[in-house]
Amino acid sequence: MIDGKAAALAVRDHFEAVHGTYTVIGFQLIDIKKNEDENCWEVSCLFYPGLGARSPSKYKVKVDPEDGSILDLEKIEQE
Repeated sequence: MIDGKAAALAVRDHFEAVHGTYTVIGFQLIDIKKNEDENCWEVSCLFYPGLGARSPSKYKVKVDPEDGSILDLEKIEQE
């Protein structure tokens, strides 16, 4: 079992693996909560996807509480 901190680190590691360490700029956690109905951690975060980005990308990510794997990823459009 992983805790919320480990779930948040798994999300950050995922984005750094996909986009590159130096293109995930200003990573911020917005919210993290345990979703008992779906048996997962829900991590909301945002970051700037590169040096030239004018606005951050915001995501809601579902993380497996057993092994920390990413179950689902949703980009949230900014208003």
